[in-house]
Amino acid sequence: MLLPLRYRRVWLVLFWLCAALIAGGSLLPEPMLPEAPAGTDKLEHFVAYLALTLLGVGLVRRSAVGRVAMFVFAFGASLEVAQGLLAEDRIADWYDLAANAAGVTLAAWFGCRGGAGWAARFEARLLEWRRR
Repeated sequence: MLLPLRYRRVWLVLFWLCAALIAGGSLLPEPMLPEAPAGTDKLEHFVAYLALTLLGVGLVRRSAVGRVAMFVFAFGASLEVAQGLLAEDRIADWYDLAANAAGVTLAAWFGCRGGAGWAARFEARLLEWRRR
């Protein structure tokens, strides 16, 4: 499923670090998080899930973009459920889930339109640049 990338471990660490940051931001008590400008909550959800899905899409062929998108969406949905069940001062929000889904959808669209495997192309250009 994953492309044979030269820096595969680095890409995977970035993906899972992004996922961990999202999970932390979703489950930590509100007072422990930096205060965001009013009205930016849904934008934060959109950008976070767009970034995570873009990272995932960069590591796979076009045929696997749907699986990446489903995984990231399920990850976000499980965090919303966890907020409702586990976090004392957090609530599950359908609008947050919709913002997550919008970010995942945009990144999946990018992957299906030629963006899948972008990390391999980035690595090739990086190696080309290093040879100069």
